[in-house]
Amino acid sequence: MIRLTNASLFFLAAGILTSVSVLSGYQVLFVIPLFYYSYQAIKNKDYDLPKSAWWLIAFFFVALLSLLTNFEIIPKPSKNFGRLKYYLYGFGGIFVFRVWLKEATDQAKKIITNVFLVSIIAAGLCAGWQFMNGEPRPKGFTDTMRYGYGSAMLLCTLLSAILHREKIKNWFDYRVGIVAFVIGVFGMYITYTRGGLLGFLCGLPFALYFYRAKWGLVVGGAALLVVMTLGGFYLFGTSNSGSRFLINKNNNSDQIRRSQWQAAIIAVKERPILGWGLSNFHSQLKRIKETYDLEKKDYNDAHAHNLFLEVASGTGLIGLILFLGWLLTWAWESFRAGGLTRAMVIPFGVAFVVGSQFEVTFDANNASMIFFLYSISVAKMTSLSSQDLP
Repeated sequence: MIRLTNASLFFLAAGILTSVSVLSGYQVLFVIPLFYYSYQAIKNKDYDLPKSAWWLIAFFFVALLSLLTNFEIIPKPSKNFGRLKYYLYGFGGIFVFRVWLKEATDQAKKIITNVFLVSIIAAGLCAGWQFMNGEPRPKGFTDTMRYGYGSAMLLCTLLSAILHREKIKNWFDYRVGIVAFVIGVFGMYITYTRGGLLGFLCGLPFALYFYRAKWGLVVGGAALLVVMTLGGFYLFGTSNSGSRFLINKNNNSDQIRRSQWQAAIIAVKERPILGWGLSNFHSQLKRIKETYDLEKKDYNDAHAHNLFLEVASGTGLIGLILFLGWLLTWAWESFRAGGLTRAMVIPFGVAFVVGSQFEVTFDANNASMIFFLYSISVAKMTSLSSQDLP
């Protein structure tokens, strides 16, 4: 079963930044160890999990209920129900990684880690090639937003791994990590995903702070100055620049985003308890914009451009409360765990929360990455609480 887990993680590492098709190998293979180890945990009554896991599984059931109660108005139910798997991977993955962390060899971990680092390098080079060939906003191997926002999150964790390399030297090649980080930052920047860059700038000081407090404070101050400068131009600027990082609030992209936010808030007001069904906000978007005379009516088949509004519109306030409960308890548990867990999870979480204000970051690639990090960090905390990740 460990070998099967290794194989599934190989596809995860190779596919996050490169291909949904490759990533599907992980989604298919991981199901087997997930059910096997979950069954073993139940059989042996070894299911003492932290609070965040119970918040997550509670959200799963509310999301399921939201789909069942809205089944008749969901255009493609199989797609919506399919999204539930990410929450099960996050919850059930804890049981898998409790065993995998102890029994997988350092060689297997090193191969998987190197595959992931190479995928970061390959995606960054691909974005660079597209940029040099006239693509104004490169897509990498996947999609501009998916790649930009995903990179912003994972680069914060990668930096922490490089800084704390002595703790993971048996399976992490920091030299390849440095190359991946530099190329990854370049690739993320040229996508010009403003929310992704903001998330990275907010997460970066935390990664440095947990290594050297002074570094974090200095870089944090510099990042704050950059964010305030860009924010001031965004709020009070009178003309648009040729750079996406220097445009003011009246640009077309943000007008669309604001109209999506307004529509999502209205959707929550219309069905505040269980919402319109997980990831089903898009089916109500055109109607809401026309009924309430919102701007950008031609942009009528998309998500809310905000993860939390998307969750609220799809699963109601009950779902939003449970989702926030999961996120906050995970953050608190990771912070209390200290060591490498705190250093790698908190910067990632900061970039995730900030970036999710401007984009729904639960696409197939990034949701797989997020819940992998969640389950392996919780498994480490519950089974190896006094040690750092082996």
